[in-house]
Amino acid sequence: MDNRIEELRNNLKPLYAELIKSVSDIDYVKAFFCMQWGKNFPFENNHGLLCVGRATNGWDSWTNNEVTVDNVFDCIFNKSDQMKWVEKLEGNEEYNTNKSAFWRVIKQIAQHYHPTNWTSFIAWSNICKVAPEKGNPNNTLYEAQIDVCHQILQTEINVLSPKVVLFLTGKNWANSTLRYLNHSQSTKSIKKHSWGDYECKVYEIDNVIYLLSEHPQGKPEVEHVQCVIDLLKDLGCEDLI
Repeated sequence: MDNRIEELRNNLKPLYAELIKSVSDIDYVKAFFCMQWGKNFPFENNHGLLCVGRATNGWDSWTNNEVTVDNVFDCIFNKSDQMKWVEKLEGNEEYNTNKSAFWRVIKQIAQHYHPTNWTSFIAWSNICKVAPEKGNPNNTLYEAQIDVCHQILQTEINVLSPKVVLFLTGKNWANSTLRYLNHSQSTKSIKKHSWGDYECKVYEIDNVIYLLSEHPQGKPEVEHVQCVIDLLKDLGCEDLI
């Protein structure tokens, strides 16, 4: 595990230097994010569940004159609380993770396999690593960072080696990312299940299973969770996450 973390650090830090440079002309306070993983995440090849969102809605923020790769990356990489904060903030008055549809759906999926300490068994990342202080990146910020963000996500997947990557983003956010991960080739789903008016598609790239589903906000959560669990069972992935 420590070797994987050091490998992540060594491979991600130069990419974050590129990321910082790519958004340096955008002159407002920006929040920088780095992936997180629980203490029980299975650091074995082709094991574990990595959940991917769009971007953070608030995180560690800096003004342009504060941004250097040393102070940003050292602050956001391998944070002391890592995934534990999600459970700690359940019911919190300032930011209650129980009120987040994103975390509610992930929690129910993870607890199906790990009923206790569920956050310790999963990893989490986002397509975009830079956001405004609040809300998703606008088109300018998205376009400025997306090329480097694709490289960062590819590095995260290569080093963590999850069996399953679950995109809870919607296809408009994930299509170009999946194409990048598929060596710039178009992707074709190998399986799909419907849940209500929506569907979850499955792709396999370099022996990694990718599930592409909708962002959970405002959508039926019970059906969504069951769809993902059923797909993972059909794919024979249950013992690997």
